[in-house]
Amino acid sequence: MTTKITLELRRYLQILVGGIVLAAGVTLFLVPNHITSGGTPGMAILVTYFTGISIGTIMLSINIPMVLMSMKFIGRGYAFRTVFAIVVIAMSADMFLEMLKLPALTQEPLLGAVFGGMLIGLGVGLIVKASASPGGPSIIAGMIAHRSHWKEGDLIIALDALIVFSAGFVFPKLDSMLWSLVGVYISARGINLILSGRPSKKVLHISSENAETLKAHLLHKLGHEGGVILEGTTLHTGDERRLLMLIVDNNKVQSVRQIVQAYDPTGVVVVMEASELMGG
Repeated sequence: MTTKITLELRRYLQILVGGIVLAAGVTLFLVPNHITSGGTPGMAILVTYFTGISIGTIMLSINIPMVLMSMKFIGRGYAFRTVFAIVVIAMSADMFLEMLKLPALTQEPLLGAVFGGMLIGLGVGLIVKASASPGGPSIIAGMIAHRSHWKEGDLIIALDALIVFSAGFVFPKLDSMLWSLVGVYISARGINLILSGRPSKKVLHISSENAETLKAHLLHKLGHEGGVILEGTTLHTGDERRLLMLIVDNNKVQSVRQIVQAYDPTGVVVVMEASELMGG
């Protein structure tokens, strides 16, 4: 019981930090430079520009009804954490803009898009990792996906794209939409970094005619790294060829290349990021 309470407290603390960071990215970088983002912050920025209503008020007005409507699709714990996240983001945004009246940290749109996107990505990543949602299109997408054949991920991308492209019509300059796209891209990278972590391993595919020789030298050099040898034939000639698939630390990639060059100059090495690893 104590473990569950501790875990839940850590989640709420993580949501608190994530919400404040997200709000800082929106209010100190995006809003002053007429840049929007995906999700509820993006919608709030656009509506605020027209109405003058505070961003926090708009976020609450959009998100709380969505959470209430989606209660039967999401668990009670997830719903409570999501409501907490929404309240933290809204209150932090209004505190920065309305109460403290903090000035913009930059008037350069490029810097605003980059650093605003980074903070939003970090904030959303922390919130999602704590088993909650910052609200917005993710809730709408979940509800639509539950009742249709559409995939939730595709719906989120479509709704975010609609919000960002709207910036080109709402703000005086078309540049706002372009900078918004930059910010959204950086936010997505930040979210992936928090949820998946910085890739510390690489996946190597080695096509070779001397697979057994390479296998022996790789085992001697690298030790017990994860790997497998696959049998196959080339597409054009039909010659038999073997494919070694290895998962190695980043700092061992060069060693693998050197071994392949030394013992099979005709071998082909393909290096890929192992962004998510599960299992043993």
